[in-house]
Amino acid sequence: MGQEPGSVHVSRQGDRATVVWDRPPAQVFDRALLQNLAERLRGEPVRSAKVVVLKGARGRWSAGFAVEDHLPDGLPGMLAAFREVLTALWSIPGPVLAQVEGRCLGGGLELLTACDLAFASASASFGQPEIRLGVFPPLAVALYGQSLGPKRSAELLFLGEEIPAARAEAFGLVSRVVPDGQLEATIGQAADLLSGYRRETLVLLKKALSRIAPPPWGRLDQVERIYLEELMTLPGAEEGLRAFLEKRPPLWPPS
Repeated sequence: MGQEPGSVHVSRQGDRATVVWDRPPAQVFDRALLQNLAERLRGEPVRSAKVVVLKGARGRWSAGFAVEDHLPDGLPGMLAAFREVLTALWSIPGPVLAQVEGRCLGGGLELLTACDLAFASASASFGQPEIRLGVFPPLAVALYGQSLGPKRSAELLFLGEEIPAARAEAFGLVSRVVPDGQLEATIGQAADLLSGYRRETLVLLKKALSRIAPPPWGRLDQVERIYLEELMTLPGAEEGLRAFLEKRPPLWPPS
């Protein structure tokens, strides 16, 4: 049975929980969908599973967060809703696998980086295009310098280009790239493998890994302060966002 657009659905198959969001056409997250996702991730069917699989419906991961939620009136609520998702995601006891098809951009890529493992179809693409709108992605800034290294982090964030799955794998953004049409089977094999292991060991391994690379809350606080108190108070701070919504080139104020 299909799910309603703008919804999040959870299913259980043995020890595996699968979480699917659906907001066509591009699976863009707005504040309501983020809140729905956080609620589902906190639910018992997800938290009691040995392994959790995240995916977008209709063969699409996500093109990011709704641009209108980046405007001043919606920004605090959007940041808070995304924090709820991250808190829920990072507190799931077992490993979380991302099943990535289609475009994985902006906040969609930030969401991906909060998963433990990520498997992608060869035709998937990845990027942080926020710089084109005159803004930057706070979580990516807080995470990428440490996880990807400064040069690759700078390439993704400054250039804002969309890169193919093979390059994303080389960057370390995804664990494995598989031919189109084989992703579902590959995810199933990985989930079955994990389901055969002792749950307590999986949970303690994830706990140990989190001590080595803990969630970047402190760094994220610093980056969000720069975003809110410096970037969004610049003259014309909203110009790139409004230009995107109005489908026109941005007219940046003189420096």
